[in-house]
Amino acid sequence: MSDVVVVGGGIVGTVCAGELLARGLSVTVIERDEPGAGTSAGSAGYLSDGEIFPLAQPGVPARILPMLADPQGPLVVRPAYLPRMIGWGTRFLLASRSRRFRAGIRAMSSLNRVANDMLFAFAKRAGAERYLVRDGCLHVAYERATLEHAEALVATLEANGIAARIVDASSARAMEPNLSASVLGGVFYPNAARCTDPFEFGRALAGAFRAGGGTVVRAAAQALVQRAPEQWIVRTSEGEIEAPRVLVAAGVWSRELVQPLGYRVPLEAARGYHLMLPEPGVQLARTLLFEETHFCATPMDRGLRLAGTVEFAGVDAAPDYRRSEMLLGLAARYLPGIRGDGATRWMGSRPSFPDSLPALGAAPRHQNLYFAFGHEKLGLTQSAVTATCVADVILGRKPPLDLTPFSLGRF
Repeated sequence: MSDVVVVGGGIVGTVCAGELLARGLSVTVIERDEPGAGTSAGSAGYLSDGEIFPLAQPGVPARILPMLADPQGPLVVRPAYLPRMIGWGTRFLLASRSRRFRAGIRAMSSLNRVANDMLFAFAKRAGAERYLVRDGCLHVAYERATLEHAEALVATLEANGIAARIVDASSARAMEPNLSASVLGGVFYPNAARCTDPFEFGRALAGAFRAGGGTVVRAAAQALVQRAPEQWIVRTSEGEIEAPRVLVAAGVWSRELVQPLGYRVPLEAARGYHLMLPEPGVQLARTLLFEETHFCATPMDRGLRLAGTVEFAGVDAAPDYRRSEMLLGLAARYLPGIRGDGATRWMGSRPSFPDSLPALGAAPRHQNLYFAFGHEKLGLTQSAVTATCVADVILGRKPPLDLTPFSLGRF
């Protein structure tokens, strides 16, 4: 029997398991698929310290209907799924109030200020640092209003410890010569980074976990049962697994495990799409984020990845790969030489709480149960800082950050 069972072997679960193993605990990971190859494997690969602004913010509720009316907009809710969104949507509206939004910025920035440094250090210990590059990210815009909005955020970023600077059109094109002449400028984040192959990075971390003595059980977790303060049973498709402590890090599938224990878990699948371009026809020096259309272009080992947008349709709904295919045309406004020859498509489910903050730390009403899920689009970015904090809590130590804003008890 292991000291800790980690339920979920995506990037967050894999890094948490690796950190616990490094702290001297025996660890078993339960994962239905290949560990390290979850939703983050198809992500934009953008390690974004600057993503400190929750989606729920003042002014957004008034813009939701126009966004939903645009089939190529950054947000889509399938009509049949709208009734399922009522509870989540109500909490989203409450989270968009100014006080909650400002608190969310403070909480998110506390994670992101140290996230990349911790991830680079973890990757180095695991022998996977070759997949991480810190060369900053350039957010660009071609509409004056959008650019002014992005520039106005710089003061808030700097006040929360995130480095950012405004660049004009000529500076932006000096940094990225393939940018269109229509780009008016943007904001550069010098401490941002990227992962050059999220799938292989996750596999490398999972391999290091196994090589260090960690155990992986390929099974679907179905239920959690506590029989004594230090006796947890994880019921899986392959039988029961017992451990004194359990960490739930199963992404959007965490809800079905935690909710039966009496917790409110307003977690939805914010489905993201990518289009992978093996021969993109353009070269980028770093990740670009397109402000008007809210998605990224990230240079990777196997080409250029266009990734982003949000679709609410439920975990089990069939993908709508038009969401992937539209990214090429939208990107062409910023990168006129871009090509889609041989492109491949992907969809994944990002776990999203209404306030954009993850659930981290000890369960409020159960001993020896811990949470690390709900990172939305920042699972890769925040994986190592999450692992550090959660490992400290599990070992009875004070974590480096205040985890109160991330308690699941906030719901």
